Amino acid sequence: MTWSFPIDEEGGFIVIDKPKGPTSHQIDYWVRELTGIARVGHVGTLDPQATGVLVMALGKSTRLIDIAHEQSKEYVGIMKLHSNCDKERIEEVFREFTGEIYQLPPMRSAVARRIRSRKVFELELIEMKERNILFRAKCESGTYIRTLCVDIGYVLGSGANMTDLRRTKSGIFTELQAVSMQAFSDAVELSKAGKGDLLRSMFHDSTYIFRDNAKIVVKESAVANISRGSDLYPGGIRRIIGEPLKNDRVMVSSESGRFLGTGIMLSNFTDISELKIVDFDRIMVDPKQSQNNPDAEIKEEQLATKVIKRDEKFMAEKNHHGIIKQKGDHMKENHPTERKVTIGTGNRRDLNQIIIAIQNLI
Repeated sequence: MTWSFPIDEEGGFIVIDKPKGPTSHQIDYWVRELTGIARVGHVGTLDPQATGVLVMALGKSTRLIDIAHEQSKEYVGIMKLHSNCDKERIEEVFREFTGEIYQLPPMRSAVARRIRSRKVFELELIEMKERNILFRAKCESGTYIRTLCVDIGYVLGSGANMTDLRRTKSGIFTELQAVSMQAFSDAVELSKAGKGDLLRSMFHDSTYIFRDNAKIVVKESAVANISRGSDLYPGGIRRIIGEPLKNDRVMVSSESGRFLGTGIMLSNFTDISELKIVDFDRIMVDPKQSQNNPDAEIKEEQLATKVIKRDEKFMAEKNHHGIIKQKGDHMKENHPTERKVTIGTGNRRDLNQIIIAIQNLI
């Protein structure tokens, strides 16, 4: 009897505790090999030397990667100062970097090198030993922690670089839910032997990321139109669970409990009119006519083959350290000693001016 991974039609998520060494794309490849599922992707790339929470999307849940990536991230890390500095001064600078900050992405990053703003919600000094600073950061997705450490070092006047980093939380997923690759592999083997409880306990269905969001239940008669890309109007709503406001993200399901998609509220739940209520940005249900459409099945198979070939190419490009040379890895940049920036006593305003000057040269 052929074994298949016990996954729902809508897919789901597994949280891997990423070790040091492999890239996030290597983890994708290994999970794909273990599960036999063609569509596998990760939520938020981690640098090869970073560890911790790496959320893996499986099956149709890969459609939700960008949605899950919107949520905040939390890290603990070690920042090494290049000269001595008072603890009080470090805490003062940490407060300066709490709130909206400006960053210039590293040379080797998956995004354009343009100045962009990010929010640091919390920045805490946990412990200090000589020049090593243990810190915790909660920040908006897309914040470069390595760059943050270098910028803090500039403002301190001492210089600094990040020496270790661990992601402890990604959205609602925490390190308490994370499993090692070895534990995941063992659970897969047990499942193949008919003992699937452990593997099922590691799996989170695709609706899990909307646990704290309001829900809208629609009539069964509206499902076909939604599957074809129609937005949601008042006539199709059966009930609203929660109190969603304008611009809030909501989850939409059918009366039978089927996950249909997610979108943004266009009005407050108290101000529903005849205009459309939800602007969908992800549809999870396929049009009914595609179920028996050979062309749709061929396209699905072609897409899966393309994804597999891409990962085989990643594995073929491993260097002698076993690390894939992947351009888009999060937070990759030159070692701080290679940065051609004069370090001196400064403040965030000076730093922003330098960032703008660099931007003008690019």
